[in-house]
Amino acid sequence: MPLRPLGATAVLAGLDLGAWEWATGTDHPTVGLVAGLLMAPIALAFAWSIVRVLMSLAQVAVRRLTADSRAGPRQAPKADAHVPFDIERADERIAA
Repeated sequence: MPLRPLGATAVLAGLDLGAWEWATGTDHPTVGLVAGLLMAPIALAFAWSIVRVLMSLAQVAVRRLTADSRAGPRQAPKADAHVPFDIERADERIAA
């Protein structure tokens, strides 16, 4: 599952947003401009990472569902299967 790229892009998005907030709050317009210009590509990468994680989760779910259906329904043991003889159950008297 691609969790590592999702984490990396989340950290980059957070750092970029923090840099942009810091730059706009103080008098650093160049840092704010660079952070603002980088915000869109990082947001797209973050959205793509989320889509990849969701697709991986869906793929795992489909594999589990198809594996369950391939195994087939659970069958109970057949009644005509070989059962050992029970002398107490078979109480037949033989006339001599």
